[in-house]
Amino acid sequence: MTTPDKGEHVTTRAKVEVSKYLREVLDHSDASAMTVVETRLEEQFTGGLVGTGIATHLRIERNDGTGMLTCYERITGTLDGRNGSFLLQASGFTDRHHHVHGQWEVIENSGTGDLAGLRGYAAFAAMPDKASKTGWSADTALTYWFDR
Repeated sequence: MTTPDKGEHVTTRAKVEVSKYLREVLDHSDASAMTVVETRLEEQFTGGLVGTGIATHLRIERNDGTGMLTCYERITGTLDGRNGSFLLQASGFTDRHHHVHGQWEVIENSGTGDLAGLRGYAAFAAMPDKASKTGWSADTALTYWFDR
């Protein structure tokens, strides 16, 4: 288990499998060729971050498959052996190859249990994955520290 001292930054990697994916069109495309969509995901994290994430994305999808998103997610599990939960805020975009790229940040004061005082940020890349139950998986690298 990595135990950073106060303020010491540690980077850990995780694999993410989307175990549930619900998509709802909130506003259909108009002359702008953009559709407003909400997606609700359940994700399973393995690696340095192990647990379950429940996420809600608000997306803009263009007719060519590209788009952008904003998201909030609560992850419950363990981070390098520390138990608890935390909230994150994410943003990203979908490229013309249907890969999603983005970044997220731990919301200050959202950590519980052994994750109290958690701060951090991450980059992620999600791509279609035929082996995944929902057809999607992702990789993330989280840099974190504790403000205690």
